[in-house]
Amino acid sequence: MEDNDYSFGGMEDSSSRVSYDQGSEENGQGGDSSIVMEGGFSESQLGGGDSNSGLGVIAAKADFEWSAARETTEVKKELNGNQNTEDSGEDDETKNRKRPFIDEMGEEDSESLTEKRVKTEVKDEKDEVKDETSMSNSESVVEGIREDVSDNESTESLWTAFDVIKPRIMKSEQLPDLEKFWRPVIESPKDFQAWTSLLQYVDHENDVAAAREAYDSFLRRYPYCYGYWKKWADYEKKKAMKKDCEKVFERGLAAIPLSVDLWLHYLNYCRVHHAANETFVREQFERAMTVCGLEFRSDRLWELYINWEVERDDLRRVFQIYDKLLAVPTQFHTTHWDNFQDLVNQNDPKELLTPEEYEELKLEIFTERKISTEAVADIKLTEEEIQAIRKKTKERRQVFHSKTEKDITDRWAFEEGIKRPYFHVKPLERGQLKNWKNYLEFEIEHDQQLRIDTLFERCLIACALYDDYWLLYAQHLESRWNDEMDNRPLIEKQLRSVYRRACTVHVYDKTTLYLMWSNFEEKTGHLHRAGLILDLLEKVAPKFDSLAVRRVNLARRQGDHSRVISYYRKYIESAKKDNGTLAPLSLRASRFAAKVMGDEELAEEFVEKALEKEPRNARLYIQLFDVRFQKKPLDVEGCVQALNRALKSKLDLEQRCRFSHRKVEFLEDFGTSVDEISTAQDEYQKLALKLQNDRQAKAAAQMAQQQASATNASTDASAGDDATKTSKTETSATTTSTYSGSYDGANYQGFQGQAGYQGQYQYPGWGGYQYPATAAAAAGGWGQQGYYPQQGYGQQQ
Repeated sequence: MEDNDYSFGGMEDSSSRVSYDQGSEENGQGGDSSIVMEGGFSESQLGGGDSNSGLGVIAAKADFEWSAARETTEVKKELNGNQNTEDSGEDDETKNRKRPFIDEMGEEDSESLTEKRVKTEVKDEKDEVKDETSMSNSESVVEGIREDVSDNESTESLWTAFDVIKPRIMKSEQLPDLEKFWRPVIESPKDFQAWTSLLQYVDHENDVAAAREAYDSFLRRYPYCYGYWKKWADYEKKKAMKKDCEKVFERGLAAIPLSVDLWLHYLNYCRVHHAANETFVREQFERAMTVCGLEFRSDRLWELYINWEVERDDLRRVFQIYDKLLAVPTQFHTTHWDNFQDLVNQNDPKELLTPEEYEELKLEIFTERKISTEAVADIKLTEEEIQAIRKKTKERRQVFHSKTEKDITDRWAFEEGIKRPYFHVKPLERGQLKNWKNYLEFEIEHDQQLRIDTLFERCLIACALYDDYWLLYAQHLESRWNDEMDNRPLIEKQLRSVYRRACTVHVYDKTTLYLMWSNFEEKTGHLHRAGLILDLLEKVAPKFDSLAVRRVNLARRQGDHSRVISYYRKYIESAKKDNGTLAPLSLRASRFAAKVMGDEELAEEFVEKALEKEPRNARLYIQLFDVRFQKKPLDVEGCVQALNRALKSKLDLEQRCRFSHRKVEFLEDFGTSVDEISTAQDEYQKLALKLQNDRQAKAAAQMAQQQASATNASTDASAGDDATKTSKTETSATTTSTYSGSYDGANYQGFQGQAGYQGQYQYPGWGGYQYPATAAAAAGGWGQQGYYPQQGYGQQQ
């Protein structure tokens, strides 16, 4: 891939530029976990993967990179070097074997590769000694700081893409314009073009430490850009730093383990630089198959493995690879089936099958042909009998082949709709987003967990910047976590990986995911971790309304009362610049101090300070009255003072009338002076009459306005008159229904507009204040609704 291929977007896989063959039956998708197990994947293999990728309990995920059935020209050149292709000296029998997908290039012989490898290692050691001082500051960059904190690690080490970019190297003799390229990135970390310009600049110079820092900073924010992991590894290899190159490969494969192209690049690197160590190379192939082999377009990965084993004339291993491959739905499944049949048809079954299966099939043939089985091992097979064994071998694999084809057919319409399976910073088309959602719903409905998890991970690569899909996956896993008790440890690991990737890298500005993550950690007993996640949320969204309540209540559930009060003071102080949250927080703090801590003085302190900022907030006066009313013995004088304070405030007339009515009822039940009760009744009558007059005046003004509108109407005058009469009747009924006659507590029905009063100060968890239908109802006993409001609040999570 040329340099200019990396100057835009999210690094499209080279294979993604191939179009679908819609009419071919070998195109397909899907796969069943049972088939995978039968096809040769062990339970231990299915348990592999990196926690950061969410593959810890899945054999492989898929980012749907297209897989053409041949290696790239770049790989061939790397493997060939400058050597000429020569005959390897194979015997005639070996030459006549079927070698599926064998490369046409010549291979470096083992001695040459070994010698080259030794020379390279010596050069590496010299370079390491030479650059030991200059490279010491960048070693940790190559190693990488693992963002996938394990269950036993502290979440305090979590890095987020929101963190301010602070390059350690801004000036360099080799890179005189380094600061110029860093500046746009620091000012706008989401400027993808600025990042690519920086990387292109450092990639062509010799300041290794500066290049490492640039690659590291970029790939932390865009870990799904597989092409830049490849470029970084190539950069390290170009500098003859083999160990560092392999560390970069490991970081890249952990970040995007479903990249077929990155695995191919790494495996070809291993073929060249570890050619003498076949065991190691084979382990890397098996590792790739475990993690990425179930990816729908992983054909090239399988073919590379098959080629490598064919080159070693180990046809039995080739046959075993096909046993696995035929059970995996891939893009070129039919091609693999055809090549498998060719492999069986053109080679001796004894070289392909395990001794046990070979003897078993031989026994079946002899039994069918009624041949004595006393000395089966000594009987030499005829060509006809060999053909019969070949036929039975293929028939046994036909079961997997047919099942795989059925899985492909069922899901092909969805697969065909996936036009951009790779990551890109540009928005996805609405049709593709809908296709992903429909596909996910289809898999969830069919309830095959391996497929569901695989599809979600594929989706998250293409839709990494859309929080809807992260939320959907998290909700699905939480549902499983609640229902599947036996699988909880594995699901918990998956779910934590999803939250971590979403909140620290891809959609770090979406608050809902932080709250869900914190809540999940609390449910699993990790209270400290839950608090640290809320710390991250506060860093990302310091003005988020629900954050204060979440942090306070988390501390409350931990039983840390001092920290609860500390949080309340902190957030109330911050809320002084935003009166919309000052009163609710102060009310919560006051209730906590009074009801939980039993500290009435502290409870009153919170209310008093809030009233200094919001003297027209009726709920604060109600809370002040409530705190004093709950004291034992009852503080009658304090309660009356709280009500008088409300009456002398700048509350609107309706609110003051309501407080006046409460004062009358309170004094009737607890007052010791009849004169004080009479005075309170007189005050109430005056306020009620004034409120009634105000309402009548407003009603008259409204009626006059309606009459004027009816007069000026240009059409349907008679209809306008009827509307005016109706309006008059309704208004008259309204104005005569409230505050008429002298005070009688038994007839008091409450004020109109009460619902509006409740709604004015509503916030989540507050049920609102309710008042008695009659004063008689309130007189049934102290604590009823009346002078003491019913508070329907509840502690939020």
